[in-house]
Amino acid sequence: MAVISLTRDHQLSLEEITQRVNEIALKLEQKLDIRSEWENENTLQFRRKGANGSIEISENSVDVTVRLGMMFRALKGMVQQELEGVLDKQLNN
Repeated sequence: MAVISLTRDHQLSLEEITQRVNEIALKLEQKLDIRSEWENENTLQFRRKGANGSIEISENSVDVTVRLGMMFRALKGMVQQELEGVLDKQLNN
């Protein structure tokens, strides 16, 4: 299993970062058929066939972990690049 780990610092309130993570989750659902739900107030879990992971938020950072199954292992670089772009765009607006 291939793993992608990304961390980004932010200067947003917890309310604002939660809203932005919700927007990221909606985009992932629309583009990649990924289902997500909040495990607790700081951790969003997501999954689809062949991949799963989490987005954890804190007062100062966002941590994204994605585990790719065999089906997506060859696409790790592309998936990581796409996630970095979406994350950077959402956190820098």
